[in-house]
Amino acid sequence: MLAEERKRVMLQIINERKAVRVSDLSSNLNITEATVRRDLDELQNERKIRRTHGGALSIYPAASELSVQELVQENQVEKRAIAAKAFEFIDDNDALILDNSTTVRELAALLKSGQKKKLTIITTSFTIVSDLIGAVDYEIIHLGGSVRANINGTLGPIAERALKDLHADKTFLGVNGISVPFGYSVPNGFEAALKKAMSNSAKQTLVLADHTKFDKSYLCKVASIDEVDRLITDDISPEMESELSKLHVSFTLARPE
Repeated sequence: MLAEERKRVMLQIINERKAVRVSDLSSNLNITEATVRRDLDELQNERKIRRTHGGALSIYPAASELSVQELVQENQVEKRAIAAKAFEFIDDNDALILDNSTTVRELAALLKSGQKKKLTIITTSFTIVSDLIGAVDYEIIHLGGSVRANINGTLGPIAERALKDLHADKTFLGVNGISVPFGYSVPNGFEAALKKAMSNSAKQTLVLADHTKFDKSYLCKVASIDEVDRLITDDISPEMESELSKLHVSFTLARPE
């Protein structure tokens, strides 16, 4: 196993178990404890884990949620590149479901150009509705539900029930974590349930996620890794690319310029 692949597997184990010992990693990966310690030191230097005496800890809580203001500031260049690539998968006359993630909001911002004709936009996002409400050629459907100020949108069972009576061409979703064993995940159960409902209400599901989402598993699963039709991301490791290919997961790279 190459060093980068070994470190990626090690990080995945740490993020899933939250805390591991050097001896356990040595046994699981069939490598010496000295190699484990060296890899852990490198991962800590990359700010991906926290070293402890005899082991390591995951540095992100599985149930933690960032505010919209914090998320908007993260990886803006990458998100815009991903949104531009996702824009290419939209056809005239499409009915689209757009979730409330910041990357999907970047996609909605591109739709303001009017280059795509006669679209139906279904969303829970007040921001997307506000951005697109003046588009003469679009029909905008806002899903009701429980209002959450921190995401400037709605979620909950009312929105989920409304989706059962709708059938769109494509759903565009954002997620917090992507892990081959666990799948696509988010910290909040209501958010996960809504994203599942959005996916179930469309012919195709496309996940938009930048490279920082890989090898992370959050509290609530949205879908298994092979249950979406396409993943659009800005960068991917050779090891992850190999794993996705083995599972026949379609993915598209959107390289920032």
